[in-house]
Amino acid sequence: MLKSQLILDLGSHSAKLYERQDQIQQLDVLTWELLEEGRNAPLLEEMLGSFIAPWKENAIIEAIGTAAMRRSAAISTEISNACKSLGITYRTISQKEEAELLRKAVRESHIPQLLDVMNVGGGSIQIIQPEAELPVLLPFGISDLNQTFHLLDTPDQRKVEDCTEWVFRQLPESLQSFAYTGGEKTYIESFGIQLNHGYCSAVDFYKLSRELASLQLDELESRSPFDSKWMRGAVASNCIVIAALKRSRKDQFLPSDLNIAHGFLKQV
Repeated sequence: MLKSQLILDLGSHSAKLYERQDQIQQLDVLTWELLEEGRNAPLLEEMLGSFIAPWKENAIIEAIGTAAMRRSAAISTEISNACKSLGITYRTISQKEEAELLRKAVRESHIPQLLDVMNVGGGSIQIIQPEAELPVLLPFGISDLNQTFHLLDTPDQRKVEDCTEWVFRQLPESLQSFAYTGGEKTYIESFGIQLNHGYCSAVDFYKLSRELASLQLDELESRSPFDSKWMRGAVASNCIVIAALKRSRKDQFLPSDLNIAHGFLKQV
C-alpha cells in the first residue's frame, strides 16, 4: 500500500498536520505555547505521538519547525529528539525559507496575485509583496504580543490599543491590499461574518475584534473554531489585522486558510 505524504508544521503557537491528496487538506491542529512554556522531549513525544496516531501507520511524516525553534536551541533540540523517537524526519527552517514556502503556496492558491500576503506565527511574521523581490521579515508574533501587551489577562488589563498602534509602526509603509493567512477564513466565518467575494469588510472585523477583546479568556476559548487554546492568539491576531488595515488604508482584506505547509507539499 502506497503511504501518504504528510507534513507536520511545528509553529510557536500550534502544530498542524497536512496531507496532499487531490488538494492539500489540514487533518488536525494542536495548539500549544512553546515560547511561553517550553516542553521537554518526553512530554513533546507524548503530545505529538497522540496527535499523529490516527495517521502514522499509513503515512510518511516530515516535520518543519519555525520561530520557537529558531529562537531557542533548547526547544529545537527537544523537538528534534521527540520527532526522532517517533520516526519523523525533522528540520528547522529559516524565516526567509518560511516566506519562500508561503510564496510558493500563494502562486497556486485562490489568493489574487496582486495582493500582499501576511503570514503570522507565534514568533514571527512574513509579508510577501508582488512588486518586491525580497519578503518583509518581522521578528515578533502572537506570543510576543500576548506577553508584552497582557492580551491574555482580564479584558480591563489588556492593552489592545497600544498593541495595535505598536504593530502599525512596525509594518512597512508600502503595505497595500492584503490577504491574511493561517486559518483566518475559517475563524471569521465561524462567527457568522459574511464575506463579499472572499473579502471581509473592515467594519465587520472591527466589530468582531471589539467583541472578542471584551471576553474573559475562558469565554474566548469556548468560541474557538479549532481547539480551545487556538483562541489564545485571537486578540493579538486581531490587533495585527487592524494595524494592517490602518497601514494599508483599506476598508477590507482577504482572509485565507493558506499555510506555509501548502508551499512545502507543493514541492514534494
